[in-house]
Order: sequence, then C-alpha cells, then structure tokens
Amino acid sequence: MKWALALVPLIFSYYTVTYGLWVWRRGNRSGGAGVFFLAAFTMALSIYALFIRTGF
Repeated sequence: MKWALALVPLIFSYYTVTYGLWVWRRGNRSGGAGVFFLAAFTMALSIYALFIRTGF
C-alpha cells in the first residue's frame, strides 16, 4: 500500500522535473535549478513520511 501512495508524489515530481528541463533549456538556469530542488525535496519528504517515520 505504501508503494501505491508513493506513486502520486512520483508522478508530480516527474512533471516538475520535465518542466525544470524545459526552463533550463530556455536559458533560465537558476529557475531550472530551483524547480529541480523542489522536485527532489518533494520526493525526499514523501519517502521519509511513508517509509522512515514511525507512527504516533
């Protein structure tokens, strides 16, 4: 079940990374780097919340 929940942030992160690539190729390097950071942070936070953190 946890893997199914991890698919949602993975899909959003994929979309965000492709947008970051588009921005990077248009010459906005700082914007592309920020979008990549946002996608990586989102995936790291969701993986932590689903698999590493213990319950209450």
